[in-house]
Parts: sequence; structure tokens; C-alpha cells
Amino acid sequence: MNPFLISAMATLLHLKRKCPKCKREQMTKPGEKHRSVTCKFCGTKIPPKKTE
Repeated sequence: MNPFLISAMATLLHLKRKCPKCKREQMTKPGEKHRSVTCKFCGTKIPPKKTE
């Protein structure tokens, strides 16, 4: 599948998160949308995005 299309879809679904410690972005699984996840780069917990 086209990487651009995947990136656009994930952004629309709010699956991209930014680590508060190392400032790197990573994709999360759709099932983890409302859960805290561990940063795969530094190990810090990343809280879920707030929905408006």
C-alpha cells in the first residue's frame, strides 16, 4: 500500500502520537487509540490524545 495513503489515513484517525520526553512521533494501533502507550524510542508513557 502507498506510504502516503497510510500516513494520511492514520493522521485522520488520530493514531499518530508525539512523545512528551523525546519529541519523536510514532504510530499506534487502532485498538490503543484511547489508551496510554509506551514510546518505542525512550520508554516514556504517552497519554492518549484528547478528543474535542
